[in-house]
Amino acid sequence: MVAGQVLPEQVKTSEWMAWLGDQPWFIRDPARLSENFPLAVKHLLRPQAYRQRLLLDLIAPNAEIGNGYRHLAELVLRGLVGTILTTNFDICLPRVLNDKRPHIRHVAEVNRGPDDFREFDIFNRAQIVWLHGKAEQYTDRNLSEEVAQLDPKLVGVLLPLLQSTPLVVVGYRGAEPSIMTSLLGETGDLAFKKGIFWCHRGGDLHPNVEALQERLGSNFKLCDIDGFDDLFADLDKELARQQRNLGAPVVDAIPNFDDRMMEGATLADLDLDLALHTALQYSRKLGLREPTAGTLKVFLRELGLLVGAAEIERPSIAAMLLFGREPQRFLPHAIVTATIDGKKRKVFAGNLLKQRSELLEWLEQPDVNPTLKVKVRGKHEERRAFHERALIELCINLLVHRDYDDDRPATMEVRGNNGIYFQNPGRLPERVADRLTLDAWGRFEPVHELTSPRNRALCDIFFGMSVMERAGTGLSDVVKFAKEGDGDAIFSIPPGSDDFRAEILQPDASGRSSPVARETRPIGTYVINLMPFSSLPPAVSRVRVSGTMQTIAKKVPLDEIDTALVHSGELWSFAPTPLLHTVLKPVMTEQNVREIPREVLADDSDSARVLSWLLRKHFESHLHALRGQGFMIEPDRKSNRRAYFFGEKNGPRMMIYDTPRRRGVPREVVKQRGDPPRAWFENEGIAYEIARLGSVWGVRVKPFYMFTGPDARTPLPGYARTAKAARRMKFDRNQSVESDLTFWGRFISGGAPVVNLGHGPVKDLLLEGSFMSLDVPEEGLLDVDGDKDQMSA
Repeated sequence: MVAGQVLPEQVKTSEWMAWLGDQPWFIRDPARLSENFPLAVKHLLRPQAYRQRLLLDLIAPNAEIGNGYRHLAELVLRGLVGTILTTNFDICLPRVLNDKRPHIRHVAEVNRGPDDFREFDIFNRAQIVWLHGKAEQYTDRNLSEEVAQLDPKLVGVLLPLLQSTPLVVVGYRGAEPSIMTSLLGETGDLAFKKGIFWCHRGGDLHPNVEALQERLGSNFKLCDIDGFDDLFADLDKELARQQRNLGAPVVDAIPNFDDRMMEGATLADLDLDLALHTALQYSRKLGLREPTAGTLKVFLRELGLLVGAAEIERPSIAAMLLFGREPQRFLPHAIVTATIDGKKRKVFAGNLLKQRSELLEWLEQPDVNPTLKVKVRGKHEERRAFHERALIELCINLLVHRDYDDDRPATMEVRGNNGIYFQNPGRLPERVADRLTLDAWGRFEPVHELTSPRNRALCDIFFGMSVMERAGTGLSDVVKFAKEGDGDAIFSIPPGSDDFRAEILQPDASGRSSPVARETRPIGTYVINLMPFSSLPPAVSRVRVSGTMQTIAKKVPLDEIDTALVHSGELWSFAPTPLLHTVLKPVMTEQNVREIPREVLADDSDSARVLSWLLRKHFESHLHALRGQGFMIEPDRKSNRRAYFFGEKNGPRMMIYDTPRRRGVPREVVKQRGDPPRAWFENEGIAYEIARLGSVWGVRVKPFYMFTGPDARTPLPGYARTAKAARRMKFDRNQSVESDLTFWGRFISGGAPVVNLGHGPVKDLLLEGSFMSLDVPEEGLLDVDGDKDQMSA
């Protein structure tokens, strides 16, 4: 990144989080991030004159004021709110209240400077109290030592007001001692007989707030809200006909193309399961609080992936590219076309996460990245024509750094035994191009750590998924990887064109020896037959009930709580406790529903077994939905659960699916063996169970064959199946395990990257749509003695 070339509001989360993480004063705990504000002011905004200038620049809203502030002004206008106490120093409140003139003739402002209390009146119709001062007069109090205590004179002025009126606290965490101790604490001797209504958006309460709640008892009311804007919009609507006595600034910067609103799109156009799956990866990478299905919208808004006012909030272009169900409906050119020797044209469409997965699979094909025999130190060594990491870097560059404002698609072309050409629409940004030296053909050598992302939101998410880095080393790494494999890489901006081109060239067969040291251990990728859960509900709801699931279902609408089970007289469910209490009240044998954290259950072997049973029931609900595709769970089986395909119209069944190399591959999953009247069938199926590898929960799958009778559905007797299994070896085509798992993963997931196993009230239960894989260095006798056998791991 070129210093000073990026506007502050365009800096992405992963950029400032990485930088802050290196500062010795920074508090990394996600639950305490807000405590970093006074520390940042102290360590970064120096000297004081710079602090004032910067704060004034940040608080000046040149565009529309947030929606919540507008509704708050309406409440003030109708006399329902009189005094607003604020620890902030922005000028949104004066702006929205002044917009109500002449209906509100005067807005009193208190504590703008030292001893500035002359405008304070307990009966003022509209007044703002700047608890920490006002930035224009530079009395703002932001340092830790500055917010340790309020001016005693100010506290004395406010005490009569706080004692005689209810206090509603919105958008305040409760961290500063100046507020929680000087103003609201025991030193103020306030009982708050009119009540404190503390609005809370979820998560843990600050210890200061918990102490205040304990001290005030019934005079303290905790109110759950969705957000500042939502709260005041709802209050304004609810109190629309009541009268007494009578949201955040938009940045004044042109957003990047991918940060702009996707016109015509709505939240329904996004795959929210994929968005949640990606958001969890992002949060874990950056050490942020993990979002849930309920907080996903807020999370996307904070990342700039939802933009606009509350009434017309829409996905950004980046959100549509990343998570769109049909992004080409809005951006038809957002595709990649690929050819091999000018033929075998393939179009990669869908969202960018899908395109990335399919591109990487396509690049593994032998006719794209063949195995060559290269001469090394007098011996021939077999290696792939192109370094796999180099291809990954160029693939990510093709998706993330292209100009999506240009209506041309990105292209890839494999040219015989020469190389692979990548072409991105859009020239390099000028601030990068100006630092490159171009020859007559527009070719250049990449500069290490020189970067200026065109699509900052896309880069932000891809970085959070750990599939790219921010250091600006991508093109330099491509050159290094290519040369290590005796090949080369060329980058150019052809004169007179608006394209960026990259070429990676393969080594000549039986070519020269590489002089560059490199990793001599080959890396083997091993597929594990476990489909992991990418997200699990944080807690399980449990309550004692009378009766079995069958008898309970006759008394209450169990379908309203989704999947559940009864174990030892206790019903287990992932549904919220309030819903269970409402639905199950007629069959409950205890007063309350208990909520147990999932981690607590997982640590106990007996509880973990019941938890896995509940997860299995959710998975089986998904399998039941596949019955329309000829797939059924084996009935009346209490252990070693299995499911298999049954025949179509009492005959064979054919499935069509896609592999990494081919589309529309036929697979006969139910085959007829023998001739009528002694015909029988061989049905593909899986055994399945919930398994745990360390902290990872998942569904473990083992393919098998079920042997069925003339109806291609009913299993043969056990002794007959044993005999058929011996004969089965004659017909086994010995397909690779990886091919089988690819088929089963795509069939179970329907080709989607994640499967939502929760329905209705059950949230955050996502199963990944593919099996786990591990990269393992394969030890053996390599490059030591070519005459000896080599054994992989």
